[in-house]
Amino acid sequence: MRSLTYLEVMESTIPRVPTTVFTGFLGAGKTTIIANLIDQLQTTGVKVVYIKNEIGNENVDAKIFKGKHIQTKELLNGCICCTLVGPFIQAIDEIIETLKPDRILIEASGAADPAALALMIDSHPKIKRDGVLAIIDVVNFDGYIDLSLTAQNQTKFTDLIVFNKVELVNLARKQAVVGYVRELNTHSPIVEAPAGKLEASIAFGLASLELDQLLANTGFNHESVGQQQHPHQHHLIQDGIESFSAPIPQGVAEQALRQFLEQLPAAVYRVKGIFRPNPSAVFLINKVGQRIEIEPVAEQSLPSTDTILVLTGFRILQFQAEITNKLALLAQNLPS
Repeated sequence: MRSLTYLEVMESTIPRVPTTVFTGFLGAGKTTIIANLIDQLQTTGVKVVYIKNEIGNENVDAKIFKGKHIQTKELLNGCICCTLVGPFIQAIDEIIETLKPDRILIEASGAADPAALALMIDSHPKIKRDGVLAIIDVVNFDGYIDLSLTAQNQTKFTDLIVFNKVELVNLARKQAVVGYVRELNTHSPIVEAPAGKLEASIAFGLASLELDQLLANTGFNHESVGQQQHPHQHHLIQDGIESFSAPIPQGVAEQALRQFLEQLPAAVYRVKGIFRPNPSAVFLINKVGQRIEIEPVAEQSLPSTDTILVLTGFRILQFQAEITNKLALLAQNLPS
């Protein structure tokens, strides 16, 4: 048995930063829950770093978070657990060295596999896994039969299951979703987050023995996590999850944009965006399934004048040209 080097001894004595992972399929409401938790942490003086990982080349939520006086780190164009393994490790090193946070919150993309992500955290000497939370949208969730293996794993590999948007459904609906969840996960507690609000005392300090045991049976090991040839490298391609962004013409009316969103192909499951109907108004766009929300946000919370839509769904790149052209045509109907 070899002796530890001086560097290894020093690293083992340095406190590791507690790191919480939020997973959940596209449109589950992860960002809303994280935003509310950050508000709670900031009132107690906790220094938080928020890492947002998205598919595509635009991160709408990170632009909103920059208005909350929170340190953000953006990782785009892939999942932390596969194509962005290298950048993730580099981002963590940079964050620890330059920002010295008390806590790190990671919002994984809707297509990220939590098992690989949890093991990457376990293998990093400067952070410790403080819990994996799976967020479920009880309004739009209809079981796992038609969902990908990745979506199923997000329910299996978790310490806590959080039902979001519970204020929009009745008890029978919630009980049905409990039944779906328990088909895959019988051990994790289920809590509710009405209007996206979850108590910090419930969300943090969750690393469970059950999740450790599940991870031990995945066939992964800590040494292989950082390598490119691991089982989840191509799961985005296998699941058919694709994303692209398109600019919104200046001055388009809200009703015209809403009609455009209503007519998108069914394969487009999730849409986020920033919309400016006039120079003095800014709106945040959220679309999950058939539900569309266009809500005002503070102008000072946005660092740029971007007006953009980010669309995510199943094999939707075949519709990119058509959707982009239709969006551009909205400008032709503007009053002269």
